[in-house]
Amino acid sequence: MKIDWSTLALQTVNLLVLLWLLQRYLFRPVARIIAERQAAAQTLIGDAAAVKLAARKELDAMTAERAQLAARRAEALAQIEHEASQQRAALLAAAQDDADRLRTEAVAEMQRDRAALADEESARAVRLAVDIARKLLEHMPDSIRVEPFIDGLVDGVNRLSSTARQELIADASLQLTVPRALTADEQRACEAALSAALGHAVVWHAQIDGTLVAGLELGGRLGIVRNSWRDQLEQVRNGLRDDDGHA
Repeated sequence: MKIDWSTLALQTVNLLVLLWLLQRYLFRPVARIIAERQAAAQTLIGDAAAVKLAARKELDAMTAERAQLAARRAEALAQIEHEASQQRAALLAAAQDDADRLRTEAVAEMQRDRAALADEESARAVRLAVDIARKLLEHMPDSIRVEPFIDGLVDGVNRLSSTARQELIADASLQLTVPRALTADEQRACEAALSAALGHAVVWHAQIDGTLVAGLELGGRLGIVRNSWRDQLEQVRNGLRDDDGHA
């Protein structure tokens, strides 16, 4: 085989020219485009990463905000429940107080009604006793309304302290309450008995009070000594009231 060196040289030159042309007009532009595409791709990747990071941060922020909202909601619900519990307790306490007050008022009203009824019954009993006593006295000597009560009045005076008796002696307003006008003998009997009890002559004024029924009452500025059917009937009435109150 014979080699044509001129043809070989020409082909070599053509190859070198082709390589230069390819490098100038093909390889370099393609490499530049590839580099540009790679840079653009890196830019897109960076942007995507930044967007992903921002999205992640926004998601984290939303998650944190949602957690805060849930915590605030739970706190608000707990506060509402606590306030409702307090209001419920306050309403129950107020209802209990009202019930206790109404119960107390009802008991007090019942006691007042019982006391009023007892007073009415006692007053009726006293009036009946007074009527009976007066009817009995109509069939007895009139002196029985005064004389039998003198000694009892003297006993009451004797039970006073010495100071109280001295005050009675010095009392210019001393008054002897009687159920009717005294006879002269009854007047002298009362004066003698009281003077003996007080150890000194005393001056008193007679005051007629038919509600005594029978008996005597000696009174002054500082007190009164009672010995009358009115007082005894009043004591009976108070005793009946006390017995009813303890029942």
